[in-house]
Amino acid sequence: MIFVIAEHKETKLKPITSELLVFAQRLSRDFGQPITAVMLGSNTAALAGELKTKKIDRVLTAEHEELTDYNPDRYVEILKAIFEKETPFLVLIGHTTQGMDFAPRLAVALRRPLIAGCVEYEKEGDRLVLTRQIFNAKLNMKTALRGEPPYFATALPGAFAADEIESGGNADVISFPVVLKGTARRKILERVEAQKGKADLSSAPIIVSGGRGLKEKQNFSLIFELAEAIGGSVGASRPVVDSEWLPREYQIGSSGQTVSPKLYLAIGISGAIQHLVGMQGSRCIVAINKDAEAPIFKVAHYGIVDDLFKVVPALTKIFKDLKRA
Repeated sequence: MIFVIAEHKETKLKPITSELLVFAQRLSRDFGQPITAVMLGSNTAALAGELKTKKIDRVLTAEHEELTDYNPDRYVEILKAIFEKETPFLVLIGHTTQGMDFAPRLAVALRRPLIAGCVEYEKEGDRLVLTRQIFNAKLNMKTALRGEPPYFATALPGAFAADEIESGGNADVISFPVVLKGTARRKILERVEAQKGKADLSSAPIIVSGGRGLKEKQNFSLIFELAEAIGGSVGASRPVVDSEWLPREYQIGSSGQTVSPKLYLAIGISGAIQHLVGMQGSRCIVAINKDAEAPIFKVAHYGIVDDLFKVVPALTKIFKDLKRA
């Protein structure tokens, strides 16, 4: 059995949940393992109903009023009880702030291995080999799992395309009886949301991203105009943010957001490894740069070697004309 820990917030499933299900569906085909999605929380009927329509076998819900807000102590306690009863083959968790808060604790509690930040896998005979990136994605490290299951793995956001999820299922929804012991060590006193940009880049289908090649802050209007014309969101490289052309929430890369849109336009971005880490999982990458040797062209599916100050306005005009047509 492959278990997927569903991540949700404010009555909505987070994008990482769909990505984990894509990962699980691929594994299920290769290893012949059924899939169970685990939903922890309170009043999760609507979310469980959404999950059951995916091509999976079961949705296992664990409800309690103490799970209204995420609590790592309670997550570990409940999941440990579930996995001691169910004995899964593999447990998939998002490599997110929440996932990496409780996943190591859970793996230690069950004395099982955890492979963090997975981006791919291979099947070698009957053995599962997981791939994770190290040294800012300069190297891929393959890890073969040994010992008795369950095994635990976190998947890096953007590693598996959420739009590849298979739907059309009608999974059984089963309730797991929750019995909590004692008092949780951690309690949420207040929730303060960090300032966000105009769009959540982690789930944006189209991103138009600008870099140092724009030369000055005022020229970033070209990026916003193209993004509006194409119906996309705006992103930026670290030098742009460091120069205070845009706020930090626009930054894409190892120290910013990790994205995997259907279309990523990299404009005036040379392609430093820190930036590539955050966007190389995009389905289609189009790079515009006057330097033909820029590293960004090594990951781009399409490249335009030319002056961006000529190319971008021309593209914007084309898309605006298409909208009016």
